[in-house]
Amino acid sequence: MAAACILTSMAHAEVIKPIKDSRADIGGAIFKQPEVKVERAPDGSVSADAQRYTSADGAFQTGMYKSGPFREEIAANPGFPYDEFLYFVSGSVKLTSSDGSSMTVRAGESVTIPKGWSGVFETQGYTKIYVVYDAAAVSESAKK
Repeated sequence: MAAACILTSMAHAEVIKPIKDSRADIGGAIFKQPEVKVERAPDGSVSADAQRYTSADGAFQTGMYKSGPFREEIAANPGFPYDEFLYFVSGSVKLTSSDGSSMTVRAGESVTIPKGWSGVFETQGYTKIYVVYDAAAVSESAKK
C-alpha cells in the first residue's frame, strides 16, 4: 500500500531526467540547436555557447562552448568570476597566471580555473565542455 501511495504522488510530481550529450552533440551537432547563443566579436571571430543545464538556484551550470582566437587579461581584482572545470574537445588554451607561470591545455585534457584566478587566457580557438559553479548566483537568485 505504501508503494502505491508513493507511485501515486510521483505521478503528480515533475519528472526530473538526466541530460545526455551524444557523440554527435560533442562532435559539434549541439551548436546547430536553435537555443545556442552565438556572438560575433568586432574582429570577426565567432563564439557559441550551448548551455545544457542550469540548477534552480543558478549556481551550477553545464554546457559546451566553442570560440575562435582571442586573448583576455583577467585582472587580479576581482579575478575570474566563478569556479570552472573545462574539458577541451578540440583546440587548446594557454593560461599564464599573474606570477608568470603558464600551462597549455590541449584537446583531451582538462583544467579547473578557481574563482579569483588572474592572468592571461590565450587561444587560437577551441571547443570545451564546461561545468561552472558560481556561489554569487545563489545570492542573486535569492534577491529576485
